[in-house]
Amino acid sequence: MAKRTTIIDIGSNSMTLVIYEKTSRFAFHLIEKVRSSVRIGENAYEHGGALTEEAMERAFYTLEDFMQVSRSYKSRKVLCVATSALRDAPNRSDFLSRVRRELGLNIKVIDGKKEAWFGALAALNLLPAFKEATTIDIGGGSTELAKIVDGKIVDTISLNVGTVRLKELFFDKKRGFKEARKFVEALTDELPEHFQSDLVIGIGGTIRALSKAIMRSQNYPLDTLHAFSYDYDDYAKFIKKVAKASVLDLKEFPISSSRYDTIREGSTIFYTLNKKLGTQQVLTSKAGVREGVYLQDVLRNSNYTFPHNFNVSIKSLMDRFSLLPRHCSYARHICKEIYDVTHDAFDQKRVYEKELLMAAKLILIFNRLNIYSNSDYSFFFLLENLNFTLSHREKLLIAILLRYSQKGKVDNGIYKTYAALLPDLETVRWLTFLMSATEAIIRSKAIVPVEVTFNGKVLRIKSEKELFLAKEAIRKVKKPEPFAVILEKSPQINRG
Repeated sequence: MAKRTTIIDIGSNSMTLVIYEKTSRFAFHLIEKVRSSVRIGENAYEHGGALTEEAMERAFYTLEDFMQVSRSYKSRKVLCVATSALRDAPNRSDFLSRVRRELGLNIKVIDGKKEAWFGALAALNLLPAFKEATTIDIGGGSTELAKIVDGKIVDTISLNVGTVRLKELFFDKKRGFKEARKFVEALTDELPEHFQSDLVIGIGGTIRALSKAIMRSQNYPLDTLHAFSYDYDDYAKFIKKVAKASVLDLKEFPISSSRYDTIREGSTIFYTLNKKLGTQQVLTSKAGVREGVYLQDVLRNSNYTFPHNFNVSIKSLMDRFSLLPRHCSYARHICKEIYDVTHDAFDQKRVYEKELLMAAKLILIFNRLNIYSNSDYSFFFLLENLNFTLSHREKLLIAILLRYSQKGKVDNGIYKTYAALLPDLETVRWLTFLMSATEAIIRSKAIVPVEVTFNGKVLRIKSEKELFLAKEAIRKVKKPEPFAVILEKSPQINRG
């Protein structure tokens, strides 16, 4: 597969370009994103779906610019998909032919079921693990749903209702929420019962805008939409109020003004669908069709799933910082050795072992970031880049542990800012100490076996080497409670 791949998504309301850079076989990261509100489907739904000349011109020149952006990155592969507006348009061949002839770009018009599958593929691979869910992707011309059970996409469906379609057929004609809701309800009769789900994964601009508004109303400590979740019953009335509001009343809600044009229509669809599905929890996904198109290409030889225990964000960071896998694995090993003998003091049920060991693999990255920068920058860099497959609690804890991994002292003010998503302060202090002890031991980059014991009063770490740098570093580390830390050289190490 090409090192850099461009994905272009042509929707009814907007067109988006993203460029992903592959760092190893499965790992990748986003290096460019450009979005334009082209509205290729504008005024089409009242005229049998036919695209207007003005809309096609806007779309063509946007694609021309997109191709220039792609070339500037020397992207070797361009995958372009189009959804509802083009698949419904009787005159789409004119547009497709011109783009192919003048821009050298082949646009693949996908049907609704394939569109739903792409969104579900992205959710399945790029969100925290879940057992069962239904995805909802509200677009401009259609809404796609997919049912996921035990890691498999078992069914997909596409409904001929989207924000632009509903706007032109109802809200622009002063036929508001009640009539639009009846229209949507009639379409949901097509939904088989097995689409009902306690967990709904929300994809698309409307659902992201609603989630952002809910985060603001909660004074949520993280500014991260991907993997944000909430109890639907707590916000069903809010979503209904947005759907029923007048355009002038929308300013009373914590919603970006850029979403005013279609947020009522999208909220009407979302509210109606959730009532039909029996939703209890909503999980927000910033990954959708574009990521699904990319993952289909990357994962085509691995049953469209990442390998077991593979984390795309952590592997991508390791790749980008050119870390040797054996050094990262050694850091994880040392951290686990210390955790195994101390966890009874603060984490008897081993609740936080996973996040601790993930953080340990990234210690060397954090050290590199801090050479020319400061810990605050590094902290926010990691929060931004630990973006896939981790919950907000997991990614925040990993970033916090790395933030204080060198001295082991947790800043109380910063802890209070994020306390709602973190373990209690005593547990965080213990976990941070373990990270600091690990960082000290691996400082010389020597990979040697250690033997670790802890009796509540003394943490003893034996090594075949002197570990002089580690002894110097460990003296500066803040301990969570009074006990001695002794590092000693010993020729007799139990290698397990």
